[in-house]
Amino acid sequence: MKLICKRYRKVAYTTVTPKNAIMTRLRCKQWDCEACAKTNQWTWRNWLLRRLPEVSEEWWILTLTASSMTRTRQSSLDNIRDNLAAFFKRAERVFGKLEYCRVYEPHPTSEAFHAHIIVSGFLPYVALGHSVKHRPIALGVKTRRGRNGVWSLRTWVKKNAQQLSMGYIADVQQLQGGPEQAAWYVTKYLTKAQGTLHVKGLRHVQVTRGIGSPPDTDSELTWQTAAYLTPYTFPAGTKIRDLNTGVIIDNNFWEKTDFYPNED
Repeated sequence: MKLICKRYRKVAYTTVTPKNAIMTRLRCKQWDCEACAKTNQWTWRNWLLRRLPEVSEEWWILTLTASSMTRTRQSSLDNIRDNLAAFFKRAERVFGKLEYCRVYEPHPTSEAFHAHIIVSGFLPYVALGHSVKHRPIALGVKTRRGRNGVWSLRTWVKKNAQQLSMGYIADVQQLQGGPEQAAWYVTKYLTKAQGTLHVKGLRHVQVTRGIGSPPDTDSELTWQTAAYLTPYTFPAGTKIRDLNTGVIIDNNFWEKTDFYPNED
């Protein structure tokens, strides 16, 4: 049976033809709501399946934990949030413009959270050298011609995460399934567990501008809202389809009740 948000306070409705209309409950959209968590996950997955191939065909999985000294929910989130922007600033100096999508997951045996990130723009190796002013520089490269002065991407990630006081575990690997696998990978963590992330200002899903967020609606219809529908919301004889349940509300229905939805 399809889950329905139990916290909805209003419904939205619109006419699609002179004798046909549709309605939906305006859900709470909160991650701790089982129904809305599933819908949120579905919305993000479909958006990423659409957008990621437009951004790149090559994607990497990056997993970062907080420092080993921070094992609570709040401290682990603070540690990653405080340092993740600096990490990507360093990365973009090496690899150029990166696009990514980040979600958090609670650790199965502690309260600590870690970050799962899909990234486009990484390269397999990092060549180390010096500028003309003898300053150390690093540059992402596709091939490794020698071991001296060249790190693997994994080594670069581990060292820089640790320098920024993150990542007692820091791992990165390329996805062989391309953007589709990347979309499924990152959204599998968007479950009801996201509802435990009660931190002011925290985005459950963080994306770069190149990826963007799902639009609120793709519909060109004009919607109206109300607490519920009555027999007078639409002209007599209009068939109304409930988009949440598939139920059809017609004249026979209104002979038995005066409002809809009428859940207890």
